[in-house]
Amino acid sequence: MKKYSVFFVIMLFLAFSPVFLPVLAAQTQGETGFMPYVSRIKAEARNNLIRITWVDSQDARGPVYIFRSTRPFSDSVPPNIRPVEVRYGEQSYIDDTDDLVNLYYFIAASDISKKRYDLIVPQLNTINVNLNESNIFENPYVAMPSYSVESETPFSSSQSTVMPSDISELKAVLNGERVVITYDIADRRKNVIIYRSMQPIRQPQDLLNAVIVQSGVTSAFSDTPVPGISWYYAVIYEEEIISGNVSITPGANATVSSVMVAGDESIERSLRPMPLPYMTPQSASLDNLFTADVLQPTPLDKRTSELLSEMQLPSKDPLTLKTPRVFRIDMQPPSTGEASALFYIIKSSFEKYEWEEARGSLVNFLALPRSRNVEVRARFYLAQALYFTENYKEALLEFLFVKSLYPEEADTWIAAVLEAMVH
Repeated sequence: MKKYSVFFVIMLFLAFSPVFLPVLAAQTQGETGFMPYVSRIKAEARNNLIRITWVDSQDARGPVYIFRSTRPFSDSVPPNIRPVEVRYGEQSYIDDTDDLVNLYYFIAASDISKKRYDLIVPQLNTINVNLNESNIFENPYVAMPSYSVESETPFSSSQSTVMPSDISELKAVLNGERVVITYDIADRRKNVIIYRSMQPIRQPQDLLNAVIVQSGVTSAFSDTPVPGISWYYAVIYEEEIISGNVSITPGANATVSSVMVAGDESIERSLRPMPLPYMTPQSASLDNLFTADVLQPTPLDKRTSELLSEMQLPSKDPLTLKTPRVFRIDMQPPSTGEASALFYIIKSSFEKYEWEEARGSLVNFLALPRSRNVEVRARFYLAQALYFTENYKEALLEFLFVKSLYPEEADTWIAAVLEAMVH
């Protein structure tokens, strides 16, 4: 009897072990075989936004479905929860918490025909986010390798060790109005991403305050950042971002000293002051050096006085503000996470001309790393919000940033900002 009790305890332990959970869950589905699932789910919180990342399943290449609840996910998904659909390959989503504090997320995989696999694997495709505790959440388990009953090699946690990056000799050199970025890389077939930040990038958490400059670049790369600001750079493999095992070594793949493009102040400093008026020797006679103590005014001619009284100074025309502009791509509800958050800001405040609210929402939105196109569009809307709140200097800097992708649109707004500054 004692022998059977020990056997029962061992089987109970294996049944609830994280390694065997997917296998047992798949067997409960009948004869359909192994059910695919996403893995390595993580969450990062900033203000009222949560950025969720994961690793897509290699066996199911359809869209993933993100479920959110205030209660933990156990055996099945509640039927009253409507999921958010995210395309395969995105592997990230920005969620607005709607002032909720404690949330649970579950991500389900699907095939190309959108057949969903509601396989709940604790600590692999589910996560709990409590905004009162911390702003970075990560499950302690990495994605499990393929497992079979015949396998004799046990799963080892050492597979999650972050290896040092082989990107080295990163340098950011100022060249006129551009910053030239060079680096050495061991495998040029791998895709790299360049990040830019106003603070030094020393660890993966610092990427939350950085922006993506460009992906798929090669050394040397030329960047045109906003002038007058100190910038730091980092170059990271795209596969490290996807897997979550990011390696940052200051001095190797991250700069330790900042670089700044000269702004307008340096140009003004180079101008000479206007010389004082001087007197020619011919006019410096003794008669001209001495005058009466009190100057006697000369009365104007009667006709001149009448003309002056009839003259009216021209009134200054009122400043005509430009009409707000929204890109057509941001007028339709998108499927990606970061574009959905930008679409919400446009609809909730920007289109209603609530400029202070739109300005604050866009600043919070840009606090997280964004893709290049989404970041430029968001800065275009932020520049307009600054323009309509009479923050012309800040608006001008943002429009100069937008000019790299939308030169014609930016030029018209820059002209409007300059007109408002001198009005």
